Amino acid sequence: MILIMLAVSIIPLLLLSYISISVSSSTVEKQVNKLNAQLVNQLIDRVELSMNRFRELSVQYSGLSSIQNALVSPSELYYEDVVLKRELISVLTTASVVIGNVEGLQVYSAITGEILSSTDAPSRIEHSIYGPLIDHFLSSPRTELFLDKDSIPEMEMLRDSSIYMARIPYNKFEEMKGVMMISMKNNQFQQQIENIQLGSRGSITLLTPSGSPIATTSKLSDEDDKGRVATILEHWRELGKPNQFAEASSIISVKQTGTYDGWIVVSEIPSKELTQNTGIIRETVVYFLAILIVLGAASVLGFGYHLYRPLQAVKRQVNAIKKGQFDARVDTFANNEIGDLGRMLNSMAIRIQELVNDLQDSEELKRRLEIRALQSQINPHFMYNTLNTIRMFAMLKDYDKINTLMGRFVGLLRYSMENYDQTVRLGQELDYLKDYVGLLNMRYKCQIALDYEIEEPLGRMQIPKLSLQPLIENSVFHGILPKKFETGRISVKAFADRERERIVLEIRDDGLGLPEAEMEKLRVHLMREESSENIGLQNVKMRLKLMFGQSAAMELVSGEGEGLLIRIELEADQIQIKEEEHERL
Repeated sequence: MILIMLAVSIIPLLLLSYISISVSSSTVEKQVNKLNAQLVNQLIDRVELSMNRFRELSVQYSGLSSIQNALVSPSELYYEDVVLKRELISVLTTASVVIGNVEGLQVYSAITGEILSSTDAPSRIEHSIYGPLIDHFLSSPRTELFLDKDSIPEMEMLRDSSIYMARIPYNKFEEMKGVMMISMKNNQFQQQIENIQLGSRGSITLLTPSGSPIATTSKLSDEDDKGRVATILEHWRELGKPNQFAEASSIISVKQTGTYDGWIVVSEIPSKELTQNTGIIRETVVYFLAILIVLGAASVLGFGYHLYRPLQAVKRQVNAIKKGQFDARVDTFANNEIGDLGRMLNSMAIRIQELVNDLQDSEELKRRLEIRALQSQINPHFMYNTLNTIRMFAMLKDYDKINTLMGRFVGLLRYSMENYDQTVRLGQELDYLKDYVGLLNMRYKCQIALDYEIEEPLGRMQIPKLSLQPLIENSVFHGILPKKFETGRISVKAFADRERERIVLEIRDDGLGLPEAEMEKLRVHLMREESSENIGLQNVKMRLKLMFGQSAAMELVSGEGEGLLIRIELEADQIQIKEEEHERL
């Protein structure tokens, strides 16, 4: 039950943790991809905004009268030309300050061939550093042109700057008067992206259409970064220019501007950065999962132990009752159905104990009554034989023998009738047998000798009263007297068979004995407890079994002319040794 409760409480937590980690990993990845795409879009928007702004500024400023006046044919008055040029330079300087993120503004006059700048002094096109750029633009049929480091590779100034050039006027159907140039340092874009954090190995890069970096946050060397960018762009073009794709162990977001510059923004986030974030989530989930599992297991074990103790107490009591130990009691009662069950078991055990005691008392009473009934079978038989002997001496008028015989007979009656104990010591039974054999010697001419060999302390063991007298009587009347010898011998022996843990009683006579056929018939009769023949032997056997249990055994051994041996075996642990009783002085 505890294991089931643990499984029911822990398995959902494990499933929930697994789902949480999986969902969080997927969610983090989706969110990072989404934010990455948004970042790229924002940067693209900034670049396009800058380019559109250049176009708008070019159109706006090229239409100013100060610029238009400066681009007309030179005046005959030198002073007027100087004033117009100064006004143009002032406008360019003011525009450069207003725009704020440009390197400078230049105007080329197609009429005069001069280049006027917000940063440099007026100069002829052939002497100006912007001369090659103007020539490149004039050779192009376009009304506007954007030049970066890939446009004119040999131009030194284009390595760090990008220049927007537009025709004045912008409408190509009008006669061209000049060219407006707006230059901007590439580090302006670097400043816009350098604060973007994409992890320790992530980067965002602004590239020309051919893949030359304008600005980047990559920490790789120029050669390594160039190879990285080339691989990404090649894969991007092979996939059909998607917005996002996986490259090696990174997630790549790529987008190209839709304006005239065609610049490309590449954002790379290594998968390790994602796993690092998900790892933090995983560690947090595992940490709290471990705490919940420990708390849950402790709660389940505590609750289970609270139920386990009374259940085990009830189980122990049930096992004890099954073994017959009805005095076992449940001493721990829970305030629930288990406690009620324990109380009911206690009541049941008490009731069973009372019934068992009543049954034992009843069985003990029944056993005593059976023993008394068996004893009553002996007494009339013995009294009949003894009285018949006294009658014989009375007919002979041998009063001395009658007196002696009556004295012994009274002693025997006192032992058999006035002694209400059902068990006596073996020594007492032997004393009784001495008087009994002495009485028989007075009745018959054959003198019987009774000897015994009793191993200590078996003389004090308890046996059923009058249990040996029927055996001695059978030996005398069925073995010794029919032999018609002047003497006979009966020996009684008691010893312990320690190897078998048995106590052995042997009664042996030197009478006629029985042939094997008669012995077999006698054994069969003894096995039938209801048989009325051989009442003495049968009576003794039944009484021994009542007192010492079914393990008590009686064995008869004889041969024709060899006498009879009656061997009684009892379990040693069933024997009771009674201490000697000392008379008070």
